[in-house]
Amino acid sequence: MILKEWKSNRLWYADMSYTKLGLSHIHRMVVIRLSDGSIVIHNPIDLSIKLQHELSKLGSIKSIICASPSYHQYLSDWWLSYPEALFYATPTLIQKRSDLNFDGALSNYAPLTWKNELLQTPLLGFDKPRKIIFCDPESRTLILSDHLLAVQESLPIGQKLLTWAHGINQDLKIPYSDKRHLSNMAALRASIQEVMTWPFDKLLSSNGLSIEQDAKKQFYQAFWWAF
Repeated sequence: MILKEWKSNRLWYADMSYTKLGLSHIHRMVVIRLSDGSIVIHNPIDLSIKLQHELSKLGSIKSIICASPSYHQYLSDWWLSYPEALFYATPTLIQKRSDLNFDGALSNYAPLTWKNELLQTPLLGFDKPRKIIFCDPESRTLILSDHLLAVQESLPIGQKLLTWAHGINQDLKIPYSDKRHLSNMAALRASIQEVMTWPFDKLLSSNGLSIEQDAKKQFYQAFWWAF
């Protein structure tokens, strides 16, 4: 099985290995089944026939989300395979992938497709392309892209080495390469404060991080310095 169940009948994820700078990394896709039975895909991975078969058993794919400019390499195959699905991406990625027709830009306002089911907000305060944070209250899961780094046992050695090179160990932290682009501390604090009001205690991240309890505390600790 490619898909791993995180929350029964609600949320799944699938991990794919890839190579960056000669080192192995994880790209994780998250799959959410909404209350109407439709499926939302977050940061899609390579679309294999086996993956398509497993997804077909879950329901009809209604929306495909690219919440960070980092995760778009496989969009073309998804766009061709699911022409009825709605595609959403960050404004920067929409400009970058002008070869595709997107149905909307991600912001702090949820489209009707998943309104009242998923929470979302951009992480503000940085002079970099924005990334969107999501939360699924049903599974109490915070869904990140590549916002934070940490060393976890399940990650490939290459990704661990690169994380250590950032001076980061087991605690969630924002990489220095992102932190040095911070330009508006007040905007960052507002984003973090909003996320802290959300109902979550677990975390899944597109770069392979998983936290099954106390995720809100660990998320806050990654940004305590902003307060």
